[in-house]
Amino acid sequence: MERNKRILIIDDQEDLREQLARLLVNAGKPNKTAAMVQSMRARLMGLEQSPETDESRTDGPTYDIDTAGQGEEAFEMVKAAIENGAPYAVMFTDMRMPPGWDGLKTAKKVREIDKNIEIVIMTAFADYEQDEICREVGTPEKLLYIKKPFQAEEIFQLALSLTSKWNFEELERSRRKWLENLIKCMRKVKISSNVKSLFGATLESLLNFTEAQKGLIAVWNDEKKAWTLRDHREVQEAEAEKFLKDSSEMLKEASAIQKSDGKYLIPLKAADITAVVAIYDAKTESDPEWYKLMSLLVMISNENLETISFKEKKDSAGTETARLRSVVREIKESAENFLKSHKDEPEIKKIVEKSNSVLEK
Repeated sequence: MERNKRILIIDDQEDLREQLARLLVNAGKPNKTAAMVQSMRARLMGLEQSPETDESRTDGPTYDIDTAGQGEEAFEMVKAAIENGAPYAVMFTDMRMPPGWDGLKTAKKVREIDKNIEIVIMTAFADYEQDEICREVGTPEKLLYIKKPFQAEEIFQLALSLTSKWNFEELERSRRKWLENLIKCMRKVKISSNVKSLFGATLESLLNFTEAQKGLIAVWNDEKKAWTLRDHREVQEAEAEKFLKDSSEMLKEASAIQKSDGKYLIPLKAADITAVVAIYDAKTESDPEWYKLMSLLVMISNENLETISFKEKKDSAGTETARLRSVVREIKESAENFLKSHKDEPEIKKIVEKSNSVLEK
C-alpha cells in the first residue's frame, strides 16, 4: 500500500503559507551549508567524505504539498481529493483568515466530509478555548492546536508523526475491510451444497475478494486430457476456451497462487479434482496480511470441495448399492415364482439362497 504524504496548508497570507510549504518540502533534504562545512573539514583533515556528508542524501520523508488561501477553497480541495481517491493525510490551517471562514469553521466543515484527516490549527491569538475547538470540530484525537510562533522542528515532527499515524490507521481500516469481506466470501462458499454450485460460489467469492469483475473456473478432465470450463464472468466462452487450451500445461502444473500474463491464477485441488480459477482484473495488495486472508479463502474452498466431493461419491455409491439390491430382489422374486411350479430345480434354489444372503448384508 502506497504511503499517503499529502498535506494541505491553509493561510490567508501567501508568504506565510509558502514559507511553511517550503519548510515541509525541504524537510527530507540535507542541510547544504552543514554538508559543505563537513566536506571542507574532511578534505582539510585528509579524510574521505563519508556518505553522511553527501548532498544527495535524503534525511527524511518527502511530502506532497498543496496550499489554499481561504477555508472555502480548502474545503473544495479536500472534497475533490476524496472524490479522486487521493485524500489528504494532514491539514494545517491558520485560525484568522478574513474575509472568509476562520480556522474553526474550516476545520469543522472539513471534518464533516473527511473523518480521517489529521487537523492542526495554528494561531497567534486565543480566539477560542481548546475545549471549544474540540467540541465544535469533533474527533479530538485527530485535532491539534499549535501557537505561533513555532519552530521549524515542531512542524517537521508534526508532519512526520501525523502522516505516519494516518497511514497506520488507514492500514488498519483496510485490514478490517478485508477481514469483513473474507467472512462474507467464506459464508458464500460454505453454503454450497454440491460441487456444481460450489464452483460458481468459489469463482464469485474470489472475484469479490479481489474486487474483480472478470474471471473463470475450470476443471481438469483426465479422460479427455483437457480443461472443462465450469463457470465464467464477463468473459466470452470462446475466449475462455481458447485461454484454457493455450495455457493447458501451465495451468496443470500450477501448484500455488501466481500471476501470469496479467491474470491471477488460483489452483484448487481435492482428492480427485483438479481445478483452477483465473481472474483477469484482480486488485491485489502488497500487505502480507491480504495474502494471508486470500490464502485462507483458497484453503476453505479446497476443504469444502474435498468435503462435498466425498459426500457426492458416498451418496452415489449408496444409490448404486440400492439399485443393485433392487435388482437382486427382483431376481429372487422371479426365482421364487419359478420354484412354485418347478420345485425340484436345485440351481434355482441356489439363486434364491444367494439372493437372500446378499439382501441380508
